[in-house]
Amino acid sequence: MAQLDTGLTPPSASSGTSEAAPTGGTPGGTPTGGTPAGTPVGAVPSILPPPPSGPFGLPNPLTPPNALPSGAAAAAVAQPVSPFGLPPPGAGITTLQLYDPNAPALLIQPYVSGGVRGTDNVNYTATNRQAAAEFILGPGVSISADTPRFQGVLSGTASGNLYVPTSNLNRIYANLYGNGTGTIVPDHFFVDLKSSLSEASTLPGLGFISPTLLPNNVQTQTFTNSLSPYLRESYDGLVDTELRYTFASTNFGNNTTVISTTNPVPTNLSGGILNEGTFTAATGTNFERALSRLTIDASDFNSSSTSRNEQVSAFNDFGYRFKPNIAAIGRIGYQNLRYPFAPEATFAGATWLAGASIGSAANYGYASLEYGRVQGVYGFTGSANYQITPTITVHANLAQGISSPTQYFQSSLINSTLSPNGSIVDQYSGLPTAFYTPGIGLTNNVYRQRLYNFGVTDQIGINSYALYSYLSYQQSLIPPVPPPTNSIGAFFNYSRDIRPDLNGNASIGYSRSVNVVTINSPTPINNTSTVTANIGVNYLLSRALTGSILYSFSYSPNGGLIVNGRSGDIIANSLQVLLTKGF
Repeated sequence: MAQLDTGLTPPSASSGTSEAAPTGGTPGGTPTGGTPAGTPVGAVPSILPPPPSGPFGLPNPLTPPNALPSGAAAAAVAQPVSPFGLPPPGAGITTLQLYDPNAPALLIQPYVSGGVRGTDNVNYTATNRQAAAEFILGPGVSISADTPRFQGVLSGTASGNLYVPTSNLNRIYANLYGNGTGTIVPDHFFVDLKSSLSEASTLPGLGFISPTLLPNNVQTQTFTNSLSPYLRESYDGLVDTELRYTFASTNFGNNTTVISTTNPVPTNLSGGILNEGTFTAATGTNFERALSRLTIDASDFNSSSTSRNEQVSAFNDFGYRFKPNIAAIGRIGYQNLRYPFAPEATFAGATWLAGASIGSAANYGYASLEYGRVQGVYGFTGSANYQITPTITVHANLAQGISSPTQYFQSSLINSTLSPNGSIVDQYSGLPTAFYTPGIGLTNNVYRQRLYNFGVTDQIGINSYALYSYLSYQQSLIPPVPPPTNSIGAFFNYSRDIRPDLNGNASIGYSRSVNVVTINSPTPINNTSTVTANIGVNYLLSRALTGSILYSFSYSPNGGLIVNGRSGDIIANSLQVLLTKGF
């Protein structure tokens, strides 16, 4: 996408990449795609995991045992033929049929969930805490398709929630994630489709708190879709080309009120529509030492907010292998960004990167690092995906550029896939997808950003460990320019396949943000932090009936200033009991 250089976007994207798409992996120890191999009898998943919700695509703790490939070892993600090559269409999509070659081409599993959740602070306030019970009932569906012409997955749930005694909080919401690739003309004409429906919040500084645990007056429903047809053509191993059109849209619902230092009058979040055309030409299989990829991109993002923009980019990424696992890499080109309502974000000039890579994505992994200017922002761009031991994998990604939360939603969705363990991850880095950054929440502003993400996963028998952390620097470019918002966070998750019909998980997260601007105060608030913790079990009572128990805890020092404008710490406990029945 033209919005932000992520360092590991698809080769067709205008931001380019600094290395090949790495062997995938997720914070849970499972690769992002590929054909699962060595799956023991009884461990084949029969439904897709329920989609996660919130700023990060972390696994849903209510995932039943029959939705996880217990003991399965997935093969590596299909790689481009060269480090700067084009990935195979549909790379990263893991259908249920990959675990069972004898399964039907189309698997549809409807289900319904019902239960109750009790909380001691339903309004998430520092004072006047109110306890309440929340009754939950709603349908869900798991769809997996694997045919010669289409491969895709869709997992979604809807929920109607009734509160006692605070009926004013009653709500209906939904979570959904879909990802598919269709073949129109084999080897030449394809189309990618992706969709996401999730809960979010305009409030910043809430870290890893699930928006579904917040009162409905601070929740926002987000709906993002993308459609991307593209043509592929290869010329005798010399050049591989792709011509791609991308359409994406983002809309917001429910409570969308935002405020900033530049506009003390409350406004609403504005959605946006992206139209983008991209041409890519990369060196083919005949090139082993000197590698190149040319990208020409033009995009128009139409929005009623300050994030409206037009962008044109043309650059060439290149590399030279001194040895099979050591290469010099770089970029040279031109970019033109026009933000009619945000002059500080407008840029026209050269873009360049220079650096090196070590290792190979096909052999244990790699690390690459470049320094230069992207979209007028100087800084480091890089990525790493390295298998330290047969079970431990390290992932890292450094990104820089100019973007808005609405466009970030779109680019994150386009680069994402649903992993076997239920995470929504970047299909190239394997890191959990960040749909928006907790430091700024959801706003209409345009930001100069530097984003750093790190993850390490380990799988020891029936035990899985994952550590994920992020660091972000975000400077609003809407005058008068406020102080930058800096955020840091870490999340640790432990899961165990206790028995084939029983799993358990525990997690703890911490985040801290500086110079947060909230909907309750246009003045930046310093040093906000949040601690979250979850522990739960899921038991397969019968072939199509799962019982789940989940305890959640959150603590926000001085969080009252963010949520309701009053000073004070916020503490909330909740206990949820859920039954899910498949049909």
